[in-house]
Amino acid sequence: MSAERVARLDVWVGCVVGGEPGVARVLTDAGEVRASYGGAMLARIACDRGCAPEPGRWVVLRRWCDDRITIEDTWEPPATAKVIPLHGRR
Repeated sequence: MSAERVARLDVWVGCVVGGEPGVARVLTDAGEVRASYGGAMLARIACDRGCAPEPGRWVVLRRWCDDRITIEDTWEPPATAKVIPLHGRR
């Protein structure tokens, strides 16, 4: 892997909407994606299973150069952020 490829790793946020052990479905601006846990997130979950992101939690995602997507951390939106609920909208 070259330094140029590493520099292009995409990082963004999304909201967990569901999942199964080891994989989460995350809603992002680009639509729903499936993401596994990154190394740091796995280490945190190994120490405290309660810190695994549940539906409704915001997470930091990373898309790797081979198109894998991983959850790197949880994220709290700023208190001033406007969050629009998706349920009930048509």
